[in-house]
Amino acid sequence: MSQAPTQCRFNARLRNIKHLATLIKSVNFKEVATCRISADGISFILEESRCLFVRCLIQRTVFDDYRYISPVDDETPAAHIPPGYDAEGAVMFGVNLATILSCLNMFGTANVGNYGNDQSAYSGGGPSASGAGQVTAVKLSYNGIGSKFTMILEDNGVVTTCRIPTFDPDPPVDFDFNDENHSKIIMKSVWLEEGLRDLDATSDRVVLRLSPEIPHFRISSLGTIENLDVNYSKGDVIETFVYHHPHPTEISYNFTHVLYVLRACAVASSVNIMVDDKDFLKMQFLIPLPDHKFLFAEYAFCPIEPLD
Repeated sequence: MSQAPTQCRFNARLRNIKHLATLIKSVNFKEVATCRISADGISFILEESRCLFVRCLIQRTVFDDYRYISPVDDETPAAHIPPGYDAEGAVMFGVNLATILSCLNMFGTANVGNYGNDQSAYSGGGPSASGAGQVTAVKLSYNGIGSKFTMILEDNGVVTTCRIPTFDPDPPVDFDFNDENHSKIIMKSVWLEEGLRDLDATSDRVVLRLSPEIPHFRISSLGTIENLDVNYSKGDVIETFVYHHPHPTEISYNFTHVLYVLRACAVASSVNIMVDDKDFLKMQFLIPLPDHKFLFAEYAFCPIEPLD
């Protein structure tokens, strides 16, 4: 009888590296991230000051080929789970995102356009999806803790292999968002992007106001010169609005952290903005791909103390 593997085995293939580059650029506000590989796909997790938590996911269905074998299964006792793995059998390791992006752009074909608002860039999913008519494929592999994350790029018969060092990831932080009780706003990401760019960049905080009355949603900056507001209403630009309170609510967040979402806004088609009963804020971005497939990026923020 064959023995269970002591390390994972991962191999995957994408016909277009732009999908992976798009995903990473949507969250690339710092170089170091935790990569998590599971049977469901690959995610990259970033955290800053225990106040900002970011995750992006490329599901296995996006890949042209995807194989993951884990040494952990449903019958593995918690005490026997190897270091670097979680109870779901996923493997986690630290990696430099800037290095990955540099390797993906080895042939100059990983530049990301405004996909979320220009669906023509995705037409057909073939060569035209690269924008310039040139598509680079990539094979990914990882053989467990201590090994390198390998990418083999192929472009018009030219093959390049990149072996990226990995390291122990930061301990995971549990962001306790209440998915059962939260307010929700869904709209096109371009409206959020335009609103954030209209605010005063000198402000150290952004204030979100939710109300049962018009305007249903407001974002405000408190700058050194003036305060600026951007208003949104249901039926105007808000597609879905769920708010369970009879009176308006105002919550403050670190403006520098919130501005990081502009990376995701640039490539996403829509955003789901959620605030739970503890005032934690979560923004989920939907990034469209050909053949009705999607990438996902998620930003979560802790509130900061309101001004007196």
